[in-house]
Amino acid sequence: MKSKDTQEGQTDESVREKASHRKGRTGQITRSARIPTQERSRKRYQTILDTTIQLLETTNIEDISLHDIGKACNLPSASVHYLFSTMSAIHLELSNTFNEQMTEKIVSFTRMLGSNHIGSWQEMTKCTMSLARDEYNGSRAISEVLLAPVVHRSVRAVSFQTNAAFGAATVELYNEFFILPDIPNMASYFVLSTEMTEGIWAGAYARYGKIDDFAFEESVRATIAYLRCFLPETLTLRN
Repeated sequence: MKSKDTQEGQTDESVREKASHRKGRTGQITRSARIPTQERSRKRYQTILDTTIQLLETTNIEDISLHDIGKACNLPSASVHYLFSTMSAIHLELSNTFNEQMTEKIVSFTRMLGSNHIGSWQEMTKCTMSLARDEYNGSRAISEVLLAPVVHRSVRAVSFQTNAAFGAATVELYNEFFILPDIPNMASYFVLSTEMTEGIWAGAYARYGKIDDFAFEESVRATIAYLRCFLPETLTLRN
């Protein structure tokens, strides 16, 4: 058995070639993940997610099947399928997890920047984007789930919901440290700026397997230019 070369030139021998053409790789989510209540099943549930994350460090997400995951964590395929009907269901669950973790880290980091009296909203924006870039580049699994070319529409919907929550949180944070003018729909503009950034980063990841310096700098330029359409160039810091 052998797997397709990854973006980093690595292979994972535990994943069979052309997994995306086999049963279990359907793009449809026939049902959501079956979140167990029994302790033993909860451990299996988490083991499946942890094993998938490990496989994603060396294997493209479209080349992993339920069979591969079961084999890697010594579980029958039927046990994996009982908890996750398709690979897309696992993808969706990991997307939820990674989006929540990313949002929590960025909000916490932004609050720290504000507490340290960062000079401008432009600087705050670039610093938070730099943190996000480091999180993506530091984990191939996160990049595969959130930036890979093969993304299920349900995962996109989850990302939008997370971005919407993040947009609202960003407005609250900015208002905590800056005196914001009354700008209708400001949270929506933060959502759209985040989606523009993700689009640029997804393209870079597809080409290079990482968010390269050029893509990062251009994403910062695009984000700040877009937000300048609504935010004044200078925001007064709160005392």
